[in-house]
Amino acid sequence: MSSNPLFEINARASTDIWRKPPSTNAFNAPTTCLGSKPLKNFKRARLTFSLPPRSELNKYDQGGLLFHVKRSEQPKEESQWIKTGIEFYLGEPWVGTVCCDKWADWSVTPLGDEGECPTATIEAERSNDELGKSLWIYLVRGEKRIPLREVNFIFADEEGDQVNGPVWLDVSAYAARPLEKEGKEKEELMVKFWDPLVEWKPEEE
Repeated sequence: MSSNPLFEINARASTDIWRKPPSTNAFNAPTTCLGSKPLKNFKRARLTFSLPPRSELNKYDQGGLLFHVKRSEQPKEESQWIKTGIEFYLGEPWVGTVCCDKWADWSVTPLGDEGECPTATIEAERSNDELGKSLWIYLVRGEKRIPLREVNFIFADEEGDQVNGPVWLDVSAYAARPLEKEGKEKEELMVKFWDPLVEWKPEEE
């Protein structure tokens, strides 16, 4: 990984991607699009990213990969999405994955990075086995991929239909700072990104 990031995203306070009953529905985090094509053509995505030093982080500060499923005539507030990356919680950086079909759920696993600036590489890959198709999400450490989450709903109706057309997938980098930082309410979170990779199947497959 180069010492110089390919790009950065700055997130002000009160930005998030989160949906929780009965009424919380946020989708206002800044993003940088890495690729956008029909969902049925998605194969794999990979991204490395780094948050600021732990001493500068606020509760729920986060950054990583975002997968946003887009259907014709469906408002963003009702769309499916998956985000996976680093999130600062209980005074520690975690690898967090949030999957949202109707409502969002959240899982965390230890990051295992003791560096000053929490850093991770996340990979998400289409999988097909004897039981069906899914999206597998991994934390990458060197040559090893540590499985974090299997997501089954995302490819359930990926073909779309003749009335509404194809289902699209936006793959993006994102950053979010859901809460204001006490005494530094205007301070923004800066997340650095390296080595983006998005692979798609050819249109004819």
